[in-house]
Amino acid sequence: MTDTEATRKNAKHLLYLMVNEELLRTGDGLDAEALGKVLERHGVGADAQQPTLDYACEQGWLRQGEGGELQITEAGFALD
Repeated sequence: MTDTEATRKNAKHLLYLMVNEELLRTGDGLDAEALGKVLERHGVGADAQQPTLDYACEQGWLRQGEGGELQITEAGFALD
């Protein structure tokens, strides 16, 4: 699996976790530290976390909220 494939898989898994474990809905968010802890619990190491978050933002699945948290978008919520 290439890094891009792994990053894509991690980003999609993060969205799943945000919706199904963290119970977030469109517009809800967590700060990067909290998202890092979610990823860490599920085997995504520190070196892969920022590329995962960046990829999810580039795809429009997450966006930066006013308080600095990363919020799940409608597109991101729909992927789950």
